[in-house]
Amino acid sequence: MFHSIACLIISLLPVVCSFALGGIMAPPNILVFLMDDMGIGDSRVYNKNSKVSMPNLEKLAAAGITFTDAHSPAAVCAPTRYSVMTGNYPWRGRNPNGTWLFNMPSQVLKGQQTVGQLMKKVGYHTAFLGKVHLGGKVFSKSTGKPKLSMKGGFKDFDFERKVENTPASLGFDYAYELPQGIQGSPYIAIENGILIGDATQLREWKTGTYGNSVIEADGFGSPDWDSSMAGPVLTKKALSFLKRHSENNKERGIRKPFFMYYWSQSCHVPHTPPDELMGEKVKGASIDAHLDMLVEADVSLGKIIEALQANGELEKTLIIFTSDNGGLSRGLSGKHKGGHNSNSGFRGSKAQVYEGGHRVPFIARWGNGNEHSPIKPGTLSDALIGLQDLYATFAEITLQPMQKSDGLDSQSFLETLLGKKDANTRSSMVIQANNGNYHGQQSKKSVRENSWKLICTKDLKPIELYNLANDPMESQNQIAEKSQLNRVKRMSSELRKILNSSRSTDPFLLETGEKNQTKPKIHSKQLFSPKANLLCQIKIPKGNKVENWGDKWKVEGKSPMRISLCPKAREQWNISGYKLVGIPIQNWEQGITTIEGRLNNGNLTSWSHHAVGFAVAPSWEKTTLGFPFPMIEDRYQGSDLFKDQLAKPNGHRVHWRRFFPEDIREIILDLTSSSGKINAIIGAPVLGWQNNEEINKQLESLPYLDELGQVSAIHWPGKANNLEEARNTMQSEFKQAKKEAKDKRLSKFGGWIDGPKMKATGRFRTQKVNEKWWLIDPDGYLFFSVGPCLTGNRAETLAIPKRTNTPFFKYIPGEKDYLKWTGLRKTGGRQYVNFPALNYRRYFGEKWEETVNQGTHDRFRAWGLNTLACWSDEKLQKDRKTPYTLISSIWWQSSGHRKFPSPFRTDFQSDLEKNLRKLGWAKNDPFCLGIFMGNELEWPDRIGETIEKLPEDHPTKIWAVNELKKRGKNNSPAKVKDLDELYLPFVKAFFQKCKAAIEKELPGTLFLGCRTHRGPNVLGRGALGSVDVFSVNVYDSRVRSWQVPADADIPILSSEFHFGAVDRGVPSPGLSGSWDQRQRALSFAHYLASALADPRFVGVHWFQWIDQSAAGRKDRENHQCGFIDVAGKAYAELVNVVSKATKKMYPARNKTKQSTESILFELLKN
Repeated sequence: MFHSIACLIISLLPVVCSFALGGIMAPPNILVFLMDDMGIGDSRVYNKNSKVSMPNLEKLAAAGITFTDAHSPAAVCAPTRYSVMTGNYPWRGRNPNGTWLFNMPSQVLKGQQTVGQLMKKVGYHTAFLGKVHLGGKVFSKSTGKPKLSMKGGFKDFDFERKVENTPASLGFDYAYELPQGIQGSPYIAIENGILIGDATQLREWKTGTYGNSVIEADGFGSPDWDSSMAGPVLTKKALSFLKRHSENNKERGIRKPFFMYYWSQSCHVPHTPPDELMGEKVKGASIDAHLDMLVEADVSLGKIIEALQANGELEKTLIIFTSDNGGLSRGLSGKHKGGHNSNSGFRGSKAQVYEGGHRVPFIARWGNGNEHSPIKPGTLSDALIGLQDLYATFAEITLQPMQKSDGLDSQSFLETLLGKKDANTRSSMVIQANNGNYHGQQSKKSVRENSWKLICTKDLKPIELYNLANDPMESQNQIAEKSQLNRVKRMSSELRKILNSSRSTDPFLLETGEKNQTKPKIHSKQLFSPKANLLCQIKIPKGNKVENWGDKWKVEGKSPMRISLCPKAREQWNISGYKLVGIPIQNWEQGITTIEGRLNNGNLTSWSHHAVGFAVAPSWEKTTLGFPFPMIEDRYQGSDLFKDQLAKPNGHRVHWRRFFPEDIREIILDLTSSSGKINAIIGAPVLGWQNNEEINKQLESLPYLDELGQVSAIHWPGKANNLEEARNTMQSEFKQAKKEAKDKRLSKFGGWIDGPKMKATGRFRTQKVNEKWWLIDPDGYLFFSVGPCLTGNRAETLAIPKRTNTPFFKYIPGEKDYLKWTGLRKTGGRQYVNFPALNYRRYFGEKWEETVNQGTHDRFRAWGLNTLACWSDEKLQKDRKTPYTLISSIWWQSSGHRKFPSPFRTDFQSDLEKNLRKLGWAKNDPFCLGIFMGNELEWPDRIGETIEKLPEDHPTKIWAVNELKKRGKNNSPAKVKDLDELYLPFVKAFFQKCKAAIEKELPGTLFLGCRTHRGPNVLGRGALGSVDVFSVNVYDSRVRSWQVPADADIPILSSEFHFGAVDRGVPSPGLSGSWDQRQRALSFAHYLASALADPRFVGVHWFQWIDQSAAGRKDRENHQCGFIDVAGKAYAELVNVVSKATKKMYPARNKTKQSTESILFELLKN
């Protein structure tokens, strides 16, 4: 679909991705259509000789996967339904044989989590429709207590009260329940726990036929009960739920998924098909009423699929069709009624332990039925699965680690569903035929060992053994064969083991190390797992092309391209229920595409009411543009224990740029490509990290920091589980770094040894080469400065009584602990704990500093880093193995303008010199790259008002008045506009005096400016002639230098930048947030490329070496911005890209003029 209008708007329909973009996709809807007594032979999907046509089911199979070895855990319905609801074998419920009566205590025991609760927990809109057979709590009018018998008659049931312990109270937002299906009393329907109809009109029903309706057993029920209408009513209720769900999503502009258990009454007796269902003939559509009910179910399935299609949800829905047990017997073998065998020749039927009693149809579809669908069309699987396995499968789909008490016998088969080769599948499973002699039930159990099946008596005596691989009809009992004695013994032992176990399968976990934990910790993957997506419309500029691909768009056009995503049906989105926004993107163009993103509030300004994101999309890589957006601090409602950190454990992040997640009006995407063309897939924005009370409670649980100083409540890939593991990891990384450092082709100082060589002066200097500024190292090699600030072993956090008197820390040195002297220090009357130093001392012993410092130098060289940037450890600097920068800082003013410089104080020069003398040890050191004078001084946009407000006797005010007099302006008081004209001489005076002080105390040392983070370009003009390199702190996707005029020919250094993510425990992404560690790394490479592309930039300095403590440093900052974490482990994704980029950095810088994106492509190319 192509258009060439000024602004093209295309609505987004939420449909499943044809492939998962960026590893993330909107969560699927899930529909489980559970039949009642349908056998594997009842459909032509399994039995080509079936006498009934089920075209909708056949289409489902053609578009999805068909399992040929799927089983109900019991050969009858009630125990199976408990297993489908909980993921447990039937005997783990109240009654090993299931709960059959509607007023008996619930089969689901207290503390057993249901599938409904599992799905609701992650934001699914849940629904249950159909036959229950799980018991419930129905109260007595006379006693007010649960009524467990028919004493007092049915009129004593208090249906004015809500029925409890049924699906309506087991995790389902909506429930339409037939307590006993259509086969038994009571003949009623319950909606959301409330009886449908007037309780006073309930009547007695006698066995018999009433028009199309049949009563199988005496009992009571609603006066209008009609067994033939159960299917049509369930279908209409299901369609109504889907309609409401769709309308609610559209109204909010946010698509949340639904989960539906549709437990059909078909094809249980009494066989009473309706005449028609929504205009389609049912009764008489096949050879008998039994098969007509299969037609009814197929029509219901078809109507639901039609509704999903109409709502744009079909391709985003996982549909599972199965049955609660094997098919009904239709007579003896060879004499089946109408020639139809419900069990396709398998031995036995419902209630029997043989395959015909529990081998069930199992068909699943997910996607649009093509090769890019999550489930590939027309797939067959012979994997062994049980219906109890639905629980773990859904847990894996929604990335919810299971507790040890959840889904006790459930094993996920998601890998098999998705067609993964060598998927982990079952080899063992137990089937029960209920212990009883009624309704044809057998008092037997069976156990599988791959294709072998052992049948035992009620007392677990082995009596039959079959190899289903070559005897699927169970006609050759091998129990007496001597060659099978060991197998029988082994399988008997397995059966007893399972029956006696507290759980028979391993719970699904995101971290295998948590296998023995009762309750697994939250995993970062859970937090990042999409829970919903935004419903959008897209706007693109004229001349570009866009196609609507369901839940994503294909866009093509010229680079750069600006795209706008807006709410589809309302003015704004409210995403306050979430903490993350991610936009899946895939670049189909050769080369690199970058994406600058912005979430805009109303009342947008350049500095507020928006959140920013950035992503790099290499060709064909699945990428996510992430927005770990901030919130307003005073809205945090958690514990006061976390007051001393900016970002809170629950994802409540703070940024100077104010943002309001409840008021998003537009999402702006600016795409730029290295090829000059945009050709990309953009997915619907997804929402993650639910603002959920239970999750928040877990995230704020104590201890907050573990023994290594890591966040305790969260697991993430690569997290150190203990001290020994952390020690081994760091030792291994040091060993690898030492080897790689030796092989690095760089000059002694980290310069370009294979590039052109300039004059060696023994000190760092600057020089313009081929129209580009360079640093020149002491040996004359071209040098581009790259390295992190604060390199060392410090990442402190407060250890004040409020924390130490609680379990905030799992470990902190005590008064008599030898580590006290390494890890604790007091400053400013407050105590701090430094976990990196504590860890290194425990890893490497007394001489830990020597080991760690050498390892740091090796890491630098191995990764292509060549500068110990600002505030790095003095011991590392004095090692004289890696070039370093110094900083001299004094407070320029007292009261009000602490960081506004005052170069006209009488003692200004002497203060500078005095402070510089403290750094005398670096005098004439060739490894000293240069020195900064101050950090982030407060330079106003205009200086007039600032000077005007100074006291009359202030040196700057006196200078200004005198300067104006020299210019013939004697106004008193001075005019602000006249004072504004003094900005340039003011700036010149500052930089000149700084330069003079450096030359006096540290002659030959480059003056690197004052690390400016804001201010007008008069700063750059005033620095000319004094500053050797002008430094700017720029937290952005690329270098910028608005403080330096375009015509000011001066080298520039980016002295601070970083990118952080919140996928590794530390709760703040810093000042520039990324989706994950991969995007952090690519963003580093992009930033570096932007500096290499600018002829004036001579380096970029990252902030900082180690992550800040998750509990906050002195000023409460707690950013995930390190090359390494507090345990000393390197962020592999980051350092791998850094190593690759810095290896190609010098040739890329030396090339003729190229764009940032072109250089980035070269840096990342293999």
